[in-house]
Amino acid sequence: MDELVNTYGLTENEAKIYRFLLRGSITTGPILKATGIANSRVYAALESLIKKGIVTYTIQKEGKHFSAVDPSILIEKQKEKEQKLAELVKELKRTEKKEEKTNTLVYEGFNGFKSAFAKIIGDCPQGGTISVLGFSQPSFASKSLEGFITKMNKTGAAKKQKLKIILSESVRKTAGKSREREPFSEVRYIADDYMSPAAVDIFEDYTYIFLWEEKPFVFAIKNKLIAESFKQYFNALWKNAEKAK
Repeated sequence: MDELVNTYGLTENEAKIYRFLLRGSITTGPILKATGIANSRVYAALESLIKKGIVTYTIQKEGKHFSAVDPSILIEKQKEKEQKLAELVKELKRTEKKEEKTNTLVYEGFNGFKSAFAKIIGDCPQGGTISVLGFSQPSFASKSLEGFITKMNKTGAAKKQKLKIILSESVRKTAGKSREREPFSEVRYIADDYMSPAAVDIFEDYTYIFLWEEKPFVFAIKNKLIAESFKQYFNALWKNAEKAK
């Protein structure tokens, strides 16, 4: 196969005619005779070569004389194609669906616990909403934990951050009362069976999972799809949870 077909994308007929025209300006008669290509196909190929800018013609007494443009033009034409391809790739990348990148962090100990809460309040925008699946009763045995959360929620209130909190029915008269008194907080309760020793905070693209044990752990995940999944789960519980009285 002619390299003009492989490399530049000409048809077989176009490649034959272009190579023949490199000999000099000539009419269609000799082209037909030399290439053996059918009359109609010669004219179609010549028209295509002219549109591609690699064949020109002049009109003389005996008709049109066709000439091949200097082959160096093929290099320039290829550069133009590559530039157009590069621009097309840029355009496609702008519309390409990006793979969701996941960032994770692990906080350990009580100081790590405090750092995670501070990070939540810092990252949640002014007037944003944080959906909270609260701790179960055993986790709130620690007064230091309850006091710290109350203090941090006041800090969030300064940014008018709304809290939608689901708590275990077992803490309605204890920790629940504290949460209900906080500004910008709405509290609902569900049966203990639905609750976990872990607490979950969801906002924007973030999901924080808190484990309050002898050594507390916080797992922070930044991923839109994961956050949306937890939000859907939270909203399903929220609809069935009982409002504070």
